[in-house]
Amino acid sequence: MPSMFIQNLHESFQKSPLSKKILLAPRFADGQQWLHQVCKMYGHVLNVEVQTIESLALKQAALKLFQQKKTYIRSGQSFWLVQQIMMDLTKEDNNYLSEANLSPGMVSCFHRTIEDLRQTLVLAKELDPTHFVEQNKGQYVKAVLQRYEEKLHKHNFIDFMHLAEIVVENVDDTVFVMPGNNLLSKAQRTILEKITGNRLIRVDFSLPFSSDESDFLASKAAFFHATGAMAEVREVMRRILSNDATFDQVEIITSNYEIYAGAIQGLASELAIPCTFSSGLPLQYCRMGRTLLKLLHWIENDFPIADFLDLLREGGISFRNVDEGVRTSEWIRTIEALNIGWGKDRYFILFDEDESEQEKSLLMKLKKVFSDLISGLPKESECSPYLVVKWLQQVMKMYGAIQDEDDVLVLKELEGMVDTLSIEGLSSSLMRKDVALQYVKQLLSGIRVKTTSTPSSGAIHISALSNGGLSGRPFTYIVGMDEHSWSIIPRQDPVLLDEERQNVSPDLILSTERSRLLKKEQLTRLGAITGNATLSYSSYKISEGKHSSPAFEYLQIFRNKTQLQDSDYSFLQGALSMPEGYLSHALPLDASDIWAREMLDQHGRMLNGRKVLEASYPFLQKGIHAVRQRISNSITVYDGRIKSESLASDVRKRAFSASQLERYSECPMRYYFGYVLGIWPKNETAYDRTRWLDPANRGNLLHRIFYNYLKRVTSNGSQRPDHDKHVLHVITDEELEHYKRLIPAPSQHILQKESDDIRQDVEWFYYEEATKATLPRYFEQELSIDGEPMLVKLTDDSFITLKGFIDRIDQTAPNQYRIIDYKTGSPSKYRENEYFTGGTQLQHALYALAAEQWLKETGIDKDALVTESAYYFPTARGIGREVVRLQNKRDELSHLVRSLLTSMEQGIYTPTHETSRCRYCDFASVCGNHAEFMEGKKANPKNATLLKELLEVEAID
Repeated sequence: MPSMFIQNLHESFQKSPLSKKILLAPRFADGQQWLHQVCKMYGHVLNVEVQTIESLALKQAALKLFQQKKTYIRSGQSFWLVQQIMMDLTKEDNNYLSEANLSPGMVSCFHRTIEDLRQTLVLAKELDPTHFVEQNKGQYVKAVLQRYEEKLHKHNFIDFMHLAEIVVENVDDTVFVMPGNNLLSKAQRTILEKITGNRLIRVDFSLPFSSDESDFLASKAAFFHATGAMAEVREVMRRILSNDATFDQVEIITSNYEIYAGAIQGLASELAIPCTFSSGLPLQYCRMGRTLLKLLHWIENDFPIADFLDLLREGGISFRNVDEGVRTSEWIRTIEALNIGWGKDRYFILFDEDESEQEKSLLMKLKKVFSDLISGLPKESECSPYLVVKWLQQVMKMYGAIQDEDDVLVLKELEGMVDTLSIEGLSSSLMRKDVALQYVKQLLSGIRVKTTSTPSSGAIHISALSNGGLSGRPFTYIVGMDEHSWSIIPRQDPVLLDEERQNVSPDLILSTERSRLLKKEQLTRLGAITGNATLSYSSYKISEGKHSSPAFEYLQIFRNKTQLQDSDYSFLQGALSMPEGYLSHALPLDASDIWAREMLDQHGRMLNGRKVLEASYPFLQKGIHAVRQRISNSITVYDGRIKSESLASDVRKRAFSASQLERYSECPMRYYFGYVLGIWPKNETAYDRTRWLDPANRGNLLHRIFYNYLKRVTSNGSQRPDHDKHVLHVITDEELEHYKRLIPAPSQHILQKESDDIRQDVEWFYYEEATKATLPRYFEQELSIDGEPMLVKLTDDSFITLKGFIDRIDQTAPNQYRIIDYKTGSPSKYRENEYFTGGTQLQHALYALAAEQWLKETGIDKDALVTESAYYFPTARGIGREVVRLQNKRDELSHLVRSLLTSMEQGIYTPTHETSRCRYCDFASVCGNHAEFMEGKKANPKNATLLKELLEVEAID
């Protein structure tokens, strides 16, 4: 049964069956849906076309505009005229607004005011500043309006107000049909009266849908409420799927379109349910849209390489047109190796380094890519939305990956923006980069994807409260009928207040009146719904943690259905069943519902679902078994007990460094992850606004300074040092400059502060060295014989293959030497009364033994003795302290090393029991709380034999 409105519309067409008829609608989609309903109920109608008042006026005025060489500009284009005018006014004396105040939001407010005045046919000469609460504001608005009129004239532009001046009455017998609309501006009414004359037929809408006399069938209405918007959407989908109706018989009208449309899109995609969206979806719902936004984020945040790599990983940017033979993963690895970090200049500075021939080709291609991307960007202080949008368009054309029709649409929208902003007179003013990016974000937010204004066959139609209820479909779901989402709150224009509107023109609609008319239009449009309707709302806002009440219209429809006009909200709440939750026993939508059915009883109580879970996912049983083994008292494979002959054989053949053995003593499992499995975290430069160099890089920088200085002032260890502070400062500056190129600083302030700290440490080093009596002989000395790792003989006649570098070897007396290991951190963990510290401090003893054998075997000093080693802290933090270890415990060293190797050969790779070590471990997320169980396991007598060697090492101080 058609609504009264559709019946009246059909009757209006039938009065002039053979005449040309124009159906005037607020939007083309509205008119097309009305016409579709008429044809569906009554058959085809002849000579009917759909127009809006604007399109009708443009069609009639087209010839005149062409003859006068005028260009019509729409709202999105006139915005830039206002933006230019407001920018120009900031440069004048006694300006009302400064340039700092001209945000996109501020310009939008004034643009809306200018549009309202133009729609009301108010000219600048008629505007009286005294009509404004603040006269300065009135003078400013008058100035903007006057210059707006001048710019229109100067560039041969016309806007909607001019259309009202140049249109004339149609001379043919065209009949105009238009539903009642009380929201028309004076300019719209003028155009309508001029063109239609006395041939306009007005068709009244139905009564408001909350009225018991409207076409809305309250008797067929269903009601429910849910615990959140997502739960509400899922319940709607369950009801649709349990119904025999096809998808194209369903319309879902949403109060808060952005929230509900996103939720519906996510669920519909998962369930493969086709949907059309009357107002589309935000740009983020297509890949190219996400790419554009991430490119803006990349620019805005000083070009972090992490953002750029994300674009490559997600496929938003592709280098296939650069070299089809190179995979994306290879591009990513190459870029990561450059250690760019952030900063525009760093995308080129690192290419100056010498590279192998194999890498040069790829790097040169990358250099061209970065040049294409960055050289096209406008300067920081001479930026504009046009230049940024044009850059985005060029990047997308060169490197953008087009996946579907939405990506094509976005690309076309970008082209349209470039064309609009390049029109003489519309091009925006130059501004700072950050402001230009705000404007571009505002432009991009206007792009909608997956937009289908009119319903399509085979798909559920999703509409907003502002344009829904026109499809005529037999099943309608109205979601989000809570009092907050449903209400239209009057909001005054922040520029043109209601009081000022009354003073300026009686044709300017006040905020309260606009809200009332919008509410009336909304309710009368919904009153034309004649099929089955289901009304719902979210009775609990999960994000806010509070309950919400239904809208008054929800209560009124309930009253109409039950014929209980005196019922109140309490009665309604009692009549409604329990709120629908995210999960349901009824009709399972996805795996969540299926699990709910299996693991909850009919009363919602949790059952023991372990058997079902383990049967469905066998690997979880293995995980549960692993956890049980970890918390048991036994040392098992799940604790790092690896029974492997090949692994044991590898231990016997492996060349070790002292730090590797120390790492094993600290945490065998950490050693296993890194040195056996070869798993290491990526060496990525992470942005830290508080720090330039992390401890490792800071230590490496100081090591390079110390090494280069001593090598130079001792002629590579051949003479006593001829200390020269100037030489040290030059080397320090060179190394700082090298690290500035290698690692980006978050700011100049941080760079300067840390550089000063480095120089202070270097001063400590200089004064400490100036007082030393020993002779520095060897620096960064590699432990190798004929290019191979050293085979070091222990005192028990066993051997260990050793590799590594000794920071420094000093000669203290004839045939006597001292090992020095630079430390740039805190000396607190190097205690005077300890020696091996549970195997975590082996370097001093192991490298002393190796250095002594190296000196002898190379023939440098056949009588060499390394008598002591020192951990040297030549920095302000370490105050030049030396922690000296006399080399008089070589038997203990041999026993300790042999115990460690035996433990490895036995496959003992358990985690540490000291949880404090996990705090800064790279593998903490892998191990979880594993270390917490190890202290008990190590103390258990049953494990004493298995862990004998490891426990012995840990007991040695």
